[in-house]
Parts: sequence; structure tokens; C-alpha cells
Amino acid sequence: MRTGGEAVGPVVTGSVEYGPMTSGTPIVMVLGHQRCGAVEAAYKSIRDGNPLPGNLEAIARALRPAYEHAVRQGGSDPVETMARAQVELTAADLRSNRDLAPLVAKGALAVAGAYYSLDTGKVEVLAGAPSGS
Repeated sequence: MRTGGEAVGPVVTGSVEYGPMTSGTPIVMVLGHQRCGAVEAAYKSIRDGNPLPGNLEAIARALRPAYEHAVRQGGSDPVETMARAQVELTAADLRSNRDLAPLVAKGALAVAGAYYSLDTGKVEVLAGAPSGS
């Protein structure tokens, strides 16, 4: 499922839960990408205190923890730091989900976070890679 900035809510989470809970899907991948427009818009909105229009503000609110991480982390490109943090936070949230956590604990499900570089075309696994990979 594609969502702005890898933001999740009940419908998205339910959609993610569907495969592992009904048919044994063994892996869920949270994939962020370089130069994500949604992350950049949320970053600027939060930094400047200017709410985004309509439901876009819900994305900015969902990305606030990643924004706060990026600010603490510092670095030359806080938007990219925020994008990577959001991937890791979303994957961790799904791994600890009430219904998915038991599947993760028994090794029936891996929830991995990864980052896609538009420049190189490579995917870097950030967290949660299945055993043996």
C-alpha cells in the first residue's frame, strides 16, 4: 500500500494485517524513498508551523515523531534523515502491533524497513530483515 510518507492508520494497518493473518504472508516491507515529497512537505510544515491543507495535515501529524528524531539527529539533510526514521518507526510499530507481534515473535512474519535510492536504484534494508538474509 502506498501512503504519503509511510504514514499508517487503521485502514492501512488492517490492510497490512490481512495477508499475514489470513494467508501466512511471511514478510511485510515498509519502503521509503529518497526525495519523498510527502516527508519534505511535512518537515517544512512542522518546522515552520504552517499546517498543510486538508487531510495532508494528518500526514504531517503522523510524521511528527520522525521529524523530532531528525531534529535530534541533526545532519546535512534532515528531510532524508526524517524519511529514514519514518520507515524505521513504521516498521517498529507494525512489528509491535497487537495482531502481528505474535507472528513476528514465532518467526512466521518479518516486518522489514527499507529505503529506496532514486539516484542509484538500490534498496537498503534499514531494520527487521528476515533471518538468513
